[in-house]
Amino acid sequence: MSKNTSDTEELRRKLLADVYAGAMSGLGAMILDESRIKNADADELEKIAKEYGY
Repeated sequence: MSKNTSDTEELRRKLLADVYAGAMSGLGAMILDESRIKNADADELEKIAKEYGY
């Protein structure tokens, strides 16, 4: 696994953790981003991360 691939997967894990934490804390609509994050390529993950304030 290349450095970029491992960085991308780490970012994916962090974003999914945020989604799950938000959903469990009462922000259920956050779970709607789960599929988007799971299926995103590296560029799309960067866009999502910016939306989440990373």
